[in-house]
Amino acid sequence: MVKNEESSFNETEPYEVGFASHYDEHLKPLVQDFEGRRQEAVKKFKKRLALSIFLVPISLVLSFILVFEILDTDPDSFWGEIYFWGVILFVFGVGGFVYSSISDYKGSIKEEIFPRIISFLGEYSFNAEPGKQMERFASSQIIPGYDRESSEDRTTGSYKGVSIEFFETDLEVRRRTSKTVQYKTVFEGVVISLSVKKSFEGHTIVMRDRGLVGNFLKSKFGTSLEKAGLEDPKFEKIFEVFTNDQVEARYLLTTSFMERLLDLNDVFEGKGIQCSFYEKTLLITIPSDKDLFEAGSIFKREDFIDDAKALLKEMNLIFSVIDILKLDQDIGL
Repeated sequence: MVKNEESSFNETEPYEVGFASHYDEHLKPLVQDFEGRRQEAVKKFKKRLALSIFLVPISLVLSFILVFEILDTDPDSFWGEIYFWGVILFVFGVGGFVYSSISDYKGSIKEEIFPRIISFLGEYSFNAEPGKQMERFASSQIIPGYDRESSEDRTTGSYKGVSIEFFETDLEVRRRTSKTVQYKTVFEGVVISLSVKKSFEGHTIVMRDRGLVGNFLKSKFGTSLEKAGLEDPKFEKIFEVFTNDQVEARYLLTTSFMERLLDLNDVFEGKGIQCSFYEKTLLITIPSDKDLFEAGSIFKREDFIDDAKALLKEMNLIFSVIDILKLDQDIGL
């Protein structure tokens, strides 16, 4: 029997006001059930780990002795190569088996709990496996070329009439060698798409400063846009801007906006945030290996509070970008 410890949500930020009652109604009743699931998942994990620590070395040693005997009598045998790949598959298979209880538990948090958290903000939908998403953003000029896409955890909704969409994606390019085909990751992180009431007159992209050589190559070969001349030296130490509408670029890139952009980058633990103002879209890409919808530590008592606080903070920053740029209004250009 799982001990029922009372949890309460402490509202410490302005954007959390009202969530305590939402927590009590929609999340707190599930704490005991999920704490029981967590404890059961940990027990399975520990048992399987102990079993694998005992059996895996024995299995590998016995199989090695067998293959060694075969190779000793027939050096040209292909069993050596089979053994090598067999060991790799065996180790990964055992690892997947050991971790599967934790993976299943975290998947249940993603599917059942996060939608309840985000429902506090309005009508939002969540899709853990949305399929391919990136092709429609090709004209943004901030998406690298890629051959393979893996996207997940797509959330859609609205704030003040502005459509919001964000998800995680992993983009890879194909590298051919004489014998094999390999894939290299060119982008891994978060993609955020926000709508505007009126199409932007021009096209403006913001990128992290890549140094003199990187910026020169981008301006000459990577985009049809021209480098924007801005008057904020602090901003220009961090970002490079390219545009085909200098007036609109200056209107959009306020100090407040750039501060929120950097905050958003830090929250998602990003490594080079970029954004593109084009057509009726503000597209933001944040290279990051941080997962958007992942449960906390499996070895910590479950109460959903840390998960809720992290998600509300992320959403508040997205909302602040909308507020600062007044995306809910006619942009006036």
